[in-house]
Amino acid sequence: MREATAHLWITGPTRAAREAAAAALPFPDPVSVDCHRGLRGPYTGAGELMRSLVPRTHERGPLPGGTRLSILAAAPDLSALLGAAEATLTSAAPPGERTRWYGHERTRRIANGLVDHLAAHPGPHTLVLHDVHEADATDAEFLAIALRRLDPARVRIVVCSDDDTPLAPATAAELRRRAEHRTAPAVPDTSTAEFVGADGVGEPDETYRQSDPAARAKLHDSRADELEASPVWSWRLGAIPYHRARGSSPEAGHAAYESAVDHCLGMGYYTAALELNTQLDELLGPEVPWPARYRQLRRRGLCLALMDRPAEAEAAYYDVLSRTTDPKVHTTVSYALSVLFTRLYDAPRKDHVRALAHINTAIAFIDTLPDAEDRAFHTAFMHNGKALVTMHLGDLPEALRLVDTALAAVEDGLPPARHQLHRSVLHHNRAQLLARLGRGDEALDEYDAIVTQDPHHPEYRFDRAVLHHQQGRFEAASADYAEVERISPPFAELHYNRGDLYSAAGGGDAAAEFARALELEPARADARIALAELWLDDDRAEDAAELAREGLALAPDDPLLHCVHGTALLALGTPDAALDSLDRALGLDPSTAGAHANRASAHLALGHHEEALHDLTRALALSPEDPDLLHNRGYVHESAGQWAKALDDYTRALELPGADREVLEERRAECREHLESPGTGTLS
Repeated sequence: MREATAHLWITGPTRAAREAAAAALPFPDPVSVDCHRGLRGPYTGAGELMRSLVPRTHERGPLPGGTRLSILAAAPDLSALLGAAEATLTSAAPPGERTRWYGHERTRRIANGLVDHLAAHPGPHTLVLHDVHEADATDAEFLAIALRRLDPARVRIVVCSDDDTPLAPATAAELRRRAEHRTAPAVPDTSTAEFVGADGVGEPDETYRQSDPAARAKLHDSRADELEASPVWSWRLGAIPYHRARGSSPEAGHAAYESAVDHCLGMGYYTAALELNTQLDELLGPEVPWPARYRQLRRRGLCLALMDRPAEAEAAYYDVLSRTTDPKVHTTVSYALSVLFTRLYDAPRKDHVRALAHINTAIAFIDTLPDAEDRAFHTAFMHNGKALVTMHLGDLPEALRLVDTALAAVEDGLPPARHQLHRSVLHHNRAQLLARLGRGDEALDEYDAIVTQDPHHPEYRFDRAVLHHQQGRFEAASADYAEVERISPPFAELHYNRGDLYSAAGGGDAAAEFARALELEPARADARIALAELWLDDDRAEDAAELAREGLALAPDDPLLHCVHGTALLALGTPDAALDSLDRALGLDPSTAGAHANRASAHLALGHHEEALHDLTRALALSPEDPDLLHNRGYVHESAGQWAKALDDYTRALELPGADREVLEERRAECREHLESPGTGTLS
């Protein structure tokens, strides 16, 4: 069998045509899954892949922690085989006490963890994914990453989609880049599956359309009962709500959708949560009582905000405010508006003063709340929100005072067992503020306490590792990063930070960490630059140049990538090409001292002494305490026979920390010798 050199993309007008084309592939034992989100919602396809493959691979040894957590997120029913995911205060919070939501990047981490598993057990496999044009955003994201990362010679992905429905942009881009495209020949559609049993995927058949409505409802009830008895839990996120909504009990349909929305919100599957919430809105109709309508509207705004769509979230929040005079609603929604303006909007729309106005409105309503515990909680919550705004306005001491006020409200006004999650959030915020204020030991005490309280929440350990690194506690930082890797799906920032730690302190392979960060997120320019610089130090200039070129294909206007590309070209002995790249870097950002210094080296290699001196002088204006820049300018002066100026630069360099004293003393001696020689003047 010939090894595949590309993934495969099959398009055709009907499912039958695409299935026939996939079945004709000359690959043995393919794993075929359906990605239609109407079946099992988020990770319909990826979850089914894991249910098919993990039992085969589990016998080979325990899974890495991050891989295991990713698999359990996509296929929670595999907990019977892998063990349940460890609880955090976030995952275990009662519904009324959930005050922290996962960032939208969480699903990328899960997707990379799933791909790690496929890459670690590469088969060879052929994975056939049907109805990708109907996939949930989580499956589309997983597929784009899998197409990029997996070698088709070991794991060949066959994507089947229709001719007309646009795929998710990232998925479509990876298919165009990495897949061979084939059009499925037309075949008769011989499917005889009845519509209810197909869980609503496809068009209703004639038998379904002509059947009695009450009889149809009973069929849907029966199918929902059957799916609820299935060991595959995720039917509750797709087919079960679909059937309950078409069954004999409207209330059961509403409850099924409510449950699915809440689960997707809690897991960070915001695209699915928004779609399910919209479907619930259509079921509820215009006459729904206000409490149900408010839940639906509030969740819509929350989904939009968490999906980084703040303008739409803002409109949704004003819609809520326009419908009620309930002070509790105005308190909650004013807080949400404040977060939009202080955190979520991009720079042109960000407005901390407007955010302050909204949070002050929220605080003004608190005293109107009749319940004492409710007032205590909202006092804590809103003052914490005001601390965020105040921090962004630059008043860190006042932000810390506001967090302390929030903590006092919780401690004085709530029973000890209530709102454990939000207490940890407040202490986390306090730790971050103390660190920013330079009170590192106090910040570490806060981190130690919340890590003890919530040991499986990775963010606390990650932030503590950063603080350990900043304070020179390299072993403690390394230990925290190792634990984060165990309790979190994989993410690039962890590996970038650990590479930075190894670069500073040794004790590990920094290049491998930066390479892993790029494997997970190729668009991370900081990891690409750091790895290229390490390769330059290891005399791997060609590899560094190629790494920079790949980065520039993703970010053509990144000045630091142009700078490292020029540096690599200079090391390869092509100063003309290096000069072009360094000119581009400085054209994009003239404040990059390193680009001026490297362009000076290119000019010097080409014999342009004046240009080299100009660049080094500019670099020194940007970074006056850099002894290497003075050393280099001294060398240029020396190359031009300007011995006195060279001696002056070498002498000034010796006065700065980090100077290479031995080499500088040698250069100064050389300058003195020339200055004392006949015809060159005397040393003054």
